[in-house]
Amino acid sequence: MYKKEIKYILPYLSPSELLKYFNDEPPNRALKGKNLKPGQSVQIEFLSLFDYMGEKVPRKFLYDQKYIGLYHNTALKIAHKLVAEGLLSTWGSKTGIYQQFQGNSYDAEKMHYNAYDFLIYGFAEVVDHYKEAIRIIEVVEDKTGKIDVGTGFAILHKHTKQYFITAKHCLPKNSEIRTKIFLGFSNGYSYPENIYSHIDDNVDIAILEFSDKMALSNKFLVLETPYLLDKILVSGYPPVPGTTDAILVSSTGEITAMARTYFHKYEQIYVNANVKGGSSGSPIINEYGSVVGVIIESARDIINNDLQDELHFGTGLTSDLIFEILESIDNNGDIHKNMKFSINSNNSFRLT
Repeated sequence: MYKKEIKYILPYLSPSELLKYFNDEPPNRALKGKNLKPGQSVQIEFLSLFDYMGEKVPRKFLYDQKYIGLYHNTALKIAHKLVAEGLLSTWGSKTGIYQQFQGNSYDAEKMHYNAYDFLIYGFAEVVDHYKEAIRIIEVVEDKTGKIDVGTGFAILHKHTKQYFITAKHCLPKNSEIRTKIFLGFSNGYSYPENIYSHIDDNVDIAILEFSDKMALSNKFLVLETPYLLDKILVSGYPPVPGTTDAILVSSTGEITAMARTYFHKYEQIYVNANVKGGSSGSPIINEYGSVVGVIIESARDIINNDLQDELHFGTGLTSDLIFEILESIDNNGDIHKNMKFSINSNNSFRLT
């Protein structure tokens, strides 16, 4: 309820807008019209929510009884959450909407990707924003016609190249692989220009590069380094009993461990989100809406390795490893290789 009030009923008010205002506006005002010499200083006057609303929110909202209470209450809630996260500090002795705030800086790139809105509104906002960037992969086995599913997600590397990231085992040989993108070929399925993997066959990551003549997504996820005990979200397409269409299923948890194992020389992430078949290739997303890893499998029973762990914990590979492969692709490096594939008449494809 609270999130929807902010987003759909109250324009001109968001965590990002408040954070930017309280960081940028006080020094801009203090320096306006002044030509300071080295060693000179100016006095900065910190501003309040009353100042913000008077300057940024149109009068038609502020003088409408339906909105005025909502604006006051919502602005206070957002500001106090920003204070709790250490992004703002209170200043002075005033209270309510007259409370003054001091900005403690912000990251411009995070601001560009709505990271502060995600942090304050929560993971539901992340899912809603990036749902088009997370896509199902259908795998049709040649001999039986059985359809398995996996997940992948879209990123825009260095703001130019469209890549679709998944677990490599979601692209098996002897199978028709079907992917649908935001704007691709007219009949639904779309094939990539190139498919890459790590030079080490044990690294369960595949990267599909799509032509810039298509729109892989209308939103693109970004990569960020993972940290132990990060709060995380896993969103993907595990089969849901009783449903006829694919459903994006989301689960939250934490990064409970980061370690190398006897079987994997590269660092793995262990998450206590609910992960099961079909979740492979799903993004592991932090509170800022950034991808910190990719799910490669669900945890296994400690006694019988053929069985899933009852809690459905998941394991993944880090975003740092994904970034290394992308950099190798962009710079003709030596830690990636091309995966050969053929294109079917319906624009699906198969590994050869």
